Amino acid sequence: MAKLPRGRSIVQEAWNGGCREWKRGCQDLIRSNYLFDLFIRMNYSTLVIDPLSTASALDAKQRLIEAGLEIFGAFNLEGATTRQLAERAGVNQAAIPYYFGGKEGLYLAVIQYMLEHKGAQVLPVAEEIRREMTGRELTPVEALALVRKLFSTIVSVLLEDQATTTWARIIVREQMQPTKAFDLVYERLVRHVHETLSALLAIVLRRKPSDPIVILRGHALVGQIMIFLSGRETIRRRLNWKKYAASEVRQIQQAIGEQLDLLLPREPEGKTS
Repeated sequence: MAKLPRGRSIVQEAWNGGCREWKRGCQDLIRSNYLFDLFIRMNYSTLVIDPLSTASALDAKQRLIEAGLEIFGAFNLEGATTRQLAERAGVNQAAIPYYFGGKEGLYLAVIQYMLEHKGAQVLPVAEEIRREMTGRELTPVEALALVRKLFSTIVSVLLEDQATTTWARIIVREQMQPTKAFDLVYERLVRHVHETLSALLAIVLRRKPSDPIVILRGHALVGQIMIFLSGRETIRRRLNWKKYAASEVRQIQQAIGEQLDLLLPREPEGKTS
């Protein structure tokens, strides 16, 4: 058998030496495959009734969302792959475009799930505080007590239930590298909490809620919570903590509460009541 020139394949030799009809047939085959693939992509939701071999649609969607919490939390939107997400959820990779339109759609669904479940633990507290502020004037001491209540809730939601390795990381990344999803996070959760905090701090600091200093100091106070996410490893080693269990969370709540107490002006020394 004659040897092929170095670097040449059988297909290349056949193409170069083949007849015009054979070449045209190959070109038509390639073109038809491309058009077929394009047709499938454009009509995927119509043609594929159920890409899953097991589990119901509802179960598959939920498992993908739960997988998204873990995978997006670890690798972020850009770093996560559809293969990782599908394997973690135990579903066919085709389920992601089928149910969510793609990886970005799944990410938005994960954000919405977070807001519905985790945000639902914080927003009622903020709304309750707003109601307490309506119709009467709070004293600085009362306002600060409500700040402590709000922060205690946020700390609990952010740090308990292994959140630091899942959805809380997504929130931190959205602050640092916002995607389109941050509009949803801001309007449905962050803005309401931030404005409630500003309203309370304005009473404590005897300023207006719209005062930039009030807003900046409120943001700085929120940072005292976020540092326990971004700086978790440092405090874990300093205190020999394995994780943020309930007892550790209570200690963090106490430490932040004591920091908040420093906002109240001190009574002049020597002053008697």
